Amino acid sequence: MHPASWVGWVLAVMVVALATTNPYYLAILLLAVVLVAVVAPREGNGVVSFGALATFGVVMFALSLGIAAINGSYGEHILFTVPGPQVPGWLGGLRLGGPVSAEGLAGAAIRGLAILCILFAYGVFNGAVSAHRILRSTPAALFQASLVVTVGLTLLPSSVEDLRRVREMRALRGAPGGLRELPALVVPAIVGGLERSLRLAEAMEARGYGASPPLPASARYAAAAAAPLLIAAAWAWFYEPGWRPVAVLCVLAAGSLLAGWWRAAARARAVTRYAREPIPRAERLGLALTALLVAAALGLRLAGAGAMTYNPFAGLPAPAFEPLVGLLAAALAWPAAILVARPAPAPAPAPARLAGETPR
Repeated sequence: MHPASWVGWVLAVMVVALATTNPYYLAILLLAVVLVAVVAPREGNGVVSFGALATFGVVMFALSLGIAAINGSYGEHILFTVPGPQVPGWLGGLRLGGPVSAEGLAGAAIRGLAILCILFAYGVFNGAVSAHRILRSTPAALFQASLVVTVGLTLLPSSVEDLRRVREMRALRGAPGGLRELPALVVPAIVGGLERSLRLAEAMEARGYGASPPLPASARYAAAAAAPLLIAAAWAWFYEPGWRPVAVLCVLAAGSLLAGWWRAAARARAVTRYAREPIPRAERLGLALTALLVAAALGLRLAGAGAMTYNPFAGLPAPAFEPLVGLLAAALAWPAAILVARPAPAPAPAPARLAGETPR
């Protein structure tokens, strides 16, 4: 699949996971992400990084439940009590121990489901798209930012690969394992990553990689003025309902300023491509479906419809479920349908044997 398709899918999963607190919709979204992860291709160190991210997500899910149990929680359905010291009231309601309610554990589980969806989606993206394809597909205006993001995407797979290599070398030398030997694994991996980053930075600096003329002052001022306009729009929309038309005007003004900056940044840097990678028609339809799903999720959340929100502290009621919204969450598995329907690449032909050569 095209890198733009993967980027749009990951952003859609992130928006939907953050837009809803309904555990049913989050569970359907997680199943959709897992389905895509099963059929998604793996490039480079993506297999290792996805396993690491999946493990990290499960640990974070368990950690959120543990923190909810240690801190205690408010609610009507008390499950058990954790002994802990008495914390003064002037600390702002901080609690260490105390009664643990089913409402608190349900809220922590909902937050953990959202984290799992985002981490799994990022793991699929990191394994299915190489960093070089991402950099090639980036617009000229975002070249510098994409370069930083690309280097960041390669950090986790390379670090996991270094940890695996150090662990194998220590095992061959008969070194003992366990938690006590964790610093002996982590320190060489961190030092190796820093040295590799310094060598890459020096090589890029010596070749003048990424050098471009500075932007005009008007473009820089326009980009700087867009941020306070967006902040003012958010403040007016959420805290001053009577000023929402002003918030819309601020958003339009910020969008026009960012468009001017984008145009100036794209013209300041000349980018050439040996061969453009077109987006197939099926993936363009998938991106259009993704945009509709994101707009529907945000619209339902802002309108308070579709049972997008769930509050377990209101007596722990059963979450409501709208079949249409569940189908919208399940529709984010569209990359799996495209990957399954796409024909598998033909195997490479075997090299021809010379006359009289016997097969091995």
